[in-house]
Amino acid sequence: MKTTNFRDARPGRLIGIPAAMALMVSLGAWMGCGSSDAGGDFNPGNGGSGGGGDGGLCSQVPGATLCGGACVLQQSDPNNCGMCGKKCATGEVCSAGTCALNCGGGTTKCGSLCVDTKVDGANCGACGTACPSGQACSNGKCATNCSGGTSLCNGACVNTGNDTANCGTCGNACQSGQVCTAGKCDSKCAAPDENCGGKCVNTQTDLANCGACGTACQSGELCSGGKCGANCGGGTKACGTKCVDTQVDPANCGDCDKPCATGEFCSAGVCATGCTGTKLCSGKCVDTQIDNNNCGDCGTVCVQGEQCTAGACACQTGLTSCSGACVDTKVNDANCGTCGHACAATESCVNSICTTGTCGGGLQKCGLDCVNLQTDGTNCGQCGNTCTGGTSCQNGTCQACDSATTDCDGDGWKVADGDCCDKPGTCGSEPAKVNPGAIEVKGNAIDDNCNGKTDLFDMEDTVYCDGGLASNSAVPGDYAKALGICRTTTETPALLKDKTWGLISAKILRADGSPLGDAKAISIRDKFGGASPIPLEGQRVVVMSSGIAADATQTNPGPNGGAPAGYNVSTSHTPSSSVNIQTCSLPYCIKDWYAAPNLPLKNANALPDSPGCSTSDTPTANDSVMLVLRLRAPTNVRAFSFNSYFYSAEYPEYVCTSYNDQFITLVDTPSGVPSPIPNPKDKNLMTYSQGGQFWPIGINIAKGTNLFAICEPQGTSTCWDTDVSASSCSFPTGAAQLTGTGFESQSASSHCTIGGGTYWLTTAGNVIPGQIVEVRIAIWDVGDSAFDSLAVIDGFSWLASATLPGTGS
Repeated sequence: MKTTNFRDARPGRLIGIPAAMALMVSLGAWMGCGSSDAGGDFNPGNGGSGGGGDGGLCSQVPGATLCGGACVLQQSDPNNCGMCGKKCATGEVCSAGTCALNCGGGTTKCGSLCVDTKVDGANCGACGTACPSGQACSNGKCATNCSGGTSLCNGACVNTGNDTANCGTCGNACQSGQVCTAGKCDSKCAAPDENCGGKCVNTQTDLANCGACGTACQSGELCSGGKCGANCGGGTKACGTKCVDTQVDPANCGDCDKPCATGEFCSAGVCATGCTGTKLCSGKCVDTQIDNNNCGDCGTVCVQGEQCTAGACACQTGLTSCSGACVDTKVNDANCGTCGHACAATESCVNSICTTGTCGGGLQKCGLDCVNLQTDGTNCGQCGNTCTGGTSCQNGTCQACDSATTDCDGDGWKVADGDCCDKPGTCGSEPAKVNPGAIEVKGNAIDDNCNGKTDLFDMEDTVYCDGGLASNSAVPGDYAKALGICRTTTETPALLKDKTWGLISAKILRADGSPLGDAKAISIRDKFGGASPIPLEGQRVVVMSSGIAADATQTNPGPNGGAPAGYNVSTSHTPSSSVNIQTCSLPYCIKDWYAAPNLPLKNANALPDSPGCSTSDTPTANDSVMLVLRLRAPTNVRAFSFNSYFYSAEYPEYVCTSYNDQFITLVDTPSGVPSPIPNPKDKNLMTYSQGGQFWPIGINIAKGTNLFAICEPQGTSTCWDTDVSASSCSFPTGAAQLTGTGFESQSASSHCTIGGGTYWLTTAGNVIPGQIVEVRIAIWDVGDSAFDSLAVIDGFSWLASATLPGTGS
């Protein structure tokens, strides 16, 4: 086809374009073939990007745009700089689409133009050095053949890897709206390249687009790691005006200005024609087993958060795949705790829990703590501003303070109220944590609770109080002592010095709040079974059961009716007890928990579900027993924990059935929401989380977790249930730990255990320092009154820092 010379933006530079195409462009202004606005009217002064509003005419000129009937390069045209019709002032040049006094982006000022002397045939290597006919400019030198990974197309050396007019091969022009990436026309650039003005470039090294499209480096600067500077970094080397990786750059293979020949590529700094043990992808030898941009095959790019492992893209450690994206469910608002669990618009995801993230009550969050900037001595006026030299924080300013008349540390107590530490000094650097409401901390040599006793001498806070308690005690407070709660206090003391932490009240009830009818449902023991739980602290544990709170041999009450008597643990309470937890109205009724949704674990007006289990939502609690503890938390704590050991005769036959007996612990903080980590929305702490999934504590944790560890190994007998996972029964001595509990085998020759257990679990929840907290621990049969469940509980402790609420091993 005959060609004609068609002028681009650079005076004196001509580009060969088919004559018919030149005629079409020249007629565009007359025939309405230029770009149009949204209304469809012709706008001759607003040419689109190449292949856009020009109908694809300028796609033959890489990076060209139709302006006023001509294809121009807006990156360098001083009459159309960055946009059609924008003229640079006298003395200015157009550099990277911006009028400037000097050329940038690796270009050189030749006359009034900024040109790339590495490829410009009229200025090859230097201004005015034109290549003779039959030669092209390659890497700043006139040659008959192109090098450095470029190809001779229409008299010019071009990179067919990103040239939209010669994509993959000469003359293969990409369609309108496409870019050329890795030698293929596509709608988007392959990582790590970005689309800058219709061309795929690496913004980490591109002088004209350093760090972001259009950000050009100044003359003499280099682009390394997406930043303009004097030196190269990241293992690259300055070759001319570019930072290149000489291990893979075909124009600088092994060292600067050592180009590979046509058909060769650069691998490990050596020009080669083939790969050994790797695969050729876009001119590079890559290991598709681990390469994130060519995972499994060339061009398969792993998304953000994924890592290529064994030729497959998978989420990195700590991330979960949710709807095709790798997210951290601990902090992702759209997938908080598990995929699809979205926080409300006013909430944010903190440690897998949706929370408002605000302190309330005029407090300010400093780190993980909510503090009063007006009175906090370590955050006075602003976070981190600590008052020193005997001063205290008053109205947000560190001032000298008279402890006799002022609460200098802002903890609510003055010296006259019994505060023994109102300023930093011998009592420590945090006087606000030392007052009559605090708990004694062992080993810090400070009288934390201001009672005149320090560390182990303060027996009320540091010495166990559960020796000699009767197994069938009718005193609810004894059960708090058996757990390790020794101090008592009152709800509204007359004197501020008596506003201490401790047990305010204890109650033993059914799940609906009515009085417990059968005293056999709860007991205090010095042990349970022959090999398993012994007290974790002190001398006693609490046992709660939907049958009899005893092992196979214990009395008052007991035994529990299991082995060695030869029949299952299946004893109904007397009188028979079935209560409705959806309609009950008595105080302490667990109706609030049953009604509350806590997705994905629990729907409203339903029992919680385990992943992969279809269970009952009945509101009937059979043979229930509940221990209610109302406490005031110490002023120097933010959380509490306790330990429990869960057994059930429902195991293994009734895993993932409607007989999923319930064991819950509900926590209420009437004065507000604990910060910085709130408790679960449904208040229940008896929840185990693993891999973005949640399980309620009960027999169904035997499906999908290893928490149900004390049981018959898989495949031992026909008693095994197919819903039990292979990870269960993982304790080294297995079912032997059931000996003496009443949940073991019915006889020595039998391979079928009556039930199984979890071994010790730890449950934790958060509190507001110095405020009321109410804990309800309940257990009951679901579906019927047969095959009882039982919990051994011990080791109540206060924790100084907030924790992730829930239960784990």
